[in-house]
Amino acid sequence: MIQILSRWHTRQHALLTLALFNGSLLALRMAVTQSLFYGFLVWNLILAAIPYLVTWYLGENPILATKKRVLLAFSAVWLLFLPNAPYLITDFLHFRRETDMPEWFDILLLMAFAWNGLALAFCSMDAMQQFWARVWGVSTAWGMMLACCMLSGFGIYLGRFLRYNSWDLLCHPWDLLGDVTPLVLERESIGFSIGYGVFFFLSYGIADARKNNQS
Repeated sequence: MIQILSRWHTRQHALLTLALFNGSLLALRMAVTQSLFYGFLVWNLILAAIPYLVTWYLGENPILATKKRVLLAFSAVWLLFLPNAPYLITDFLHFRRETDMPEWFDILLLMAFAWNGLALAFCSMDAMQQFWARVWGVSTAWGMMLACCMLSGFGIYLGRFLRYNSWDLLCHPWDLLGDVTPLVLERESIGFSIGYGVFFFLSYGIADARKNNQS
């Protein structure tokens, strides 16, 4: 637990620096183009930060992470918002060539926000997996993380194509269930979910392996 707490300080500074860089890029673009077109990236990044805040709170209150039921409750909230982090990757669909900004700038902007979202996700996933490992064991923790990544892949699909967000599971659960049920057998939803889920899991695995090699 001490190892988890010792990382928060460095991670927070790095993530904050990256967020400030992203904000500067977006502010510059808005000033030049007089357009708020990419303003939605800020809200998407805020949603992507919620899982990180959940694990930060558990890190600040480590006794909570030792209680199975409490940890499961926090894990459910964490998973509910986790898809918002890799969802930022799909914001590349909004890329437009006909603007007052050079293409490389908009690509940099979208890439920076996407990486910020993934960095937030990887940090929170690392912490949550360690909480799980202490309660249920390392192998179970990895299995849970794989399942969460696959569910996140499906969550990205719901957000991008059906325009649902994390709040809808709480506010409109029956509407969501009615729309989700037919998707279980659709090739596109299955392929998308598996593709993005596997990519998310492998990317996290690479980040985790790099962290272990440096420790």
